[in-house]
Order: sequence, then structure tokens, then C-alpha cells
Amino acid sequence: MVKSMEKALWRMCILSCAFVVSGCGKGELPNTYVEGSDFQYMRQGSADYVPEMQKGEDGYYFRRGEFIYYLDEKTDTLLPLCNRADCLHERETDGDRREACNAFVANEFERSNCRGIAYCNGYIYCLSIDSNAFHEKATLYRIAADGSSKEQAFRWDDIVVEDWIIHRDTLFFVERIHYFPSEHEEEESDEDIRDSFTIKKLKLTGSMEQPEAIYVLDEKNVYYLGCNWFMAYGNYFYTIISGVIAMEDGSFDSYEKTFIYDMKKEVFYELTYDGMTQQEEILSVTFWQDRILFMPIIFDGRDLETSYRRTGNIYIADLDGSNAEIFMEDVSMGYATRSDGRYLYLTNGTMVTMSDWGYWDYSEKKTFWVYDEENELVDTFVLPEAVKDFGAPAIGDAERMYTIYQEDDGSWGVLRLDKSKIGSYHGAEIDFTVIPYE
Repeated sequence: MVKSMEKALWRMCILSCAFVVSGCGKGELPNTYVEGSDFQYMRQGSADYVPEMQKGEDGYYFRRGEFIYYLDEKTDTLLPLCNRADCLHERETDGDRREACNAFVANEFERSNCRGIAYCNGYIYCLSIDSNAFHEKATLYRIAADGSSKEQAFRWDDIVVEDWIIHRDTLFFVERIHYFPSEHEEEESDEDIRDSFTIKKLKLTGSMEQPEAIYVLDEKNVYYLGCNWFMAYGNYFYTIISGVIAMEDGSFDSYEKTFIYDMKKEVFYELTYDGMTQQEEILSVTFWQDRILFMPIIFDGRDLETSYRRTGNIYIADLDGSNAEIFMEDVSMGYATRSDGRYLYLTNGTMVTMSDWGYWDYSEKKTFWVYDEENELVDTFVLPEAVKDFGAPAIGDAERMYTIYQEDDGSWGVLRLDKSKIGSYHGAEIDFTVIPYE
């Protein structure tokens, strides 16, 4: 107990010094995770392009379909995020009254890379997409944390907005412009014209101006499919850029790269390490002790099973990608790393899900191996059958992790998995509580 208190005081001291050294007296934040303003990386699950769960000052928020819900942890009650006394929320039958509900944010058929919510400095943000044929409108809603108000923070017309996050009062998003050639152009033009992608940022405080371009995807001979898995930590933003690249012999190869944007220096560059081969791909990062972890993967064409069962090394590097070194050796490439700030986790969740879908035979349960700050294995637990997430749900904080469940009859709620007992599971199923929406 005394040792834990000493560690806590030491961390507070370091964080306080970081605020001073980084110039926080001038309104700047330190190059570490800051609760309440930063992207909540620990609440991004294996299938979440944008997190669909967020933690606020007084509770948790969940997006389900068209509405946002608030969980009061004192009473374990789920409520629509709307405090209007005359509103029936999702039970409204009138379309106009339904859309006027403060908890209503979008139609439930939005693209998966747009669904999600973000908490930042007292507000919940949500992107709403309105598609009509080839024309699309997008609205960024800003909702008060207590559900008392909802307003349009920004709106786009005739521009496709994809993958987004909010970090330190700044919206990061992808602007995609579709190119639809006319019949005449298809016959007459030899010009190689494709959809264009631009990563942009928009400051959400002060006098809001127009978005600013960070990076235009224009590498020669690359046919881009998109940018996804946005993440941010401290002064850095991360994304995966996907596509195919035309080779000199006329063939095509996969293009999957992780890029870093330095918010202070305003430079955008690929994450690599000394000795990295052309066949290796880095697919996202995990934040651990104010550094990043990543595992280079080599894919054998379409043979995912061989690729995932191969072992490799996990590297650790500074947040800017420098000073990379081996952190953990001989780890299955099908495993994923997760972090909640206190513990580091290895999980085989994706291996289990792919087996459940019939891609290969893998008999293990969804398991989490838990490591402490000294990289010592302190516990192992398995997920209950009630958890149906692809891969693994968002890891949550050091005390709990949440995931949404839905029954066959349409009823739903959230499961709270108890991480406060880490150290005592020893391979058993993690304890959980069912919180139904009523």
C-alpha cells in the first residue's frame, strides 16, 4: 500500500513538472495523456474505426444506432442523453420530434468509419452523415455532457467525410472527393484520375475557421482505398493509409502503412524502424508509458492463417517513432496489444473471432495476458461468452471495461467487466455485471 502511494505521488510530481516544462502556463498541454481533453485510445475496440464509448467527468456515454446514451454508474441506469422533459427520445414516432431529441445524432445505417462519439472538455461530439445518391452532407454535432443542448458545430456539403477523431479540441478527419467519369471521359481520356483523399484538421474552439489540410494522399503509382484507425496521444496523431501500389512489372502489391503527424512541427511522415524490410507492414500502434508499441507483420498473400500464426517482435519507440528497440520477442502476429495506462495486455481475440467465422481452426478462448509497468506477467483472464465483439472490446480503464450487448429479441444494454480484481483471475473468466436498458 505504501509503495503504491509512493508511485502515485511520484507520477503526480512528474506530471506537474511536465506541465511546467511544456509551457502549460501558456495554455499548452504536456506530451502525455490528459484526461478529459485527449483522444480516449483505451476505449477503441478491435472493430471501432471511431470509439463508440466515451468517459466523461461523471459517467460513461455510449452510441447505439441513432442515439447516444448515458450510464449513471451510481445507479447502473442507462438513459438517453437528453434532459428535455417533453421528449420520448427513441420512442418518438414523429420524425421531427425524434430528430429534435438531444440524444438523436444520425440514421443507424451510416458507414462504420463514421459512427462513433468523442468526449472533449465537457461536450460529446458526433458526426452525422446524410447521403443522397452521389451527394453527401455531413454535420458535426456538439452535445452538452448533461444532455441539455445540441448544436451544429460544423457542416460540410457535397464532400464525403470519413474516419475522424477529436483530440485537444481539434477535429481530425479525412475528406474524400469521389470522381465519377462521364461515359465520354471513359472512352476518350487516358488520364489516370482517381478519388482524392486529404487528411484535415479543424480547431473547435475560438472563432472556428475552415479546415486546414495536413496531408494530401498523392504518392505516385498508389491507388488509395482510404485512411483509417485514427489515434492521437500527446502532440502526435497516427493513422493507417491503405491501398494498392502498381509495381514496375505491371503487378500490384498491398500498400498498408502507419503514418505520424507531429502537431508541433506540423510534419507528416511514415513510421519505420532501422532494418525494416519492404515486405513488413506496421498496422497501427499501442500507447504505453508515453511511448508507442508496434509489431511489423509480413502477409503471405491471402493466407491470413499462416501470417497470423507466424511469430515476430514487438517494438517500443518514442512517440515520434524514434529510438525503436525490441520490447517483446516471439509473439504471435495474430495477437494484439492493448493498454489502459496502468496495464499492458496481449490478446488473441482476433484469432478466436476468425476461427468462429470458419477461416481456420483455433480452439482457445478469448484470452488477455496482463503485464505491469515492469513488463511482468501479473494475471490472465478470459472473456465471457456474452461478449460478442469482433476481436476484443475496448480495454477501458484499470478498473473496468464496458461493451454493448444485444439479445435476439432486440433488448440491449451494457456489460461491465471487473478489472479491479486483476491479479486474482489466474486464467478464469473475468467477472461481469449486466446493465440492461429499460
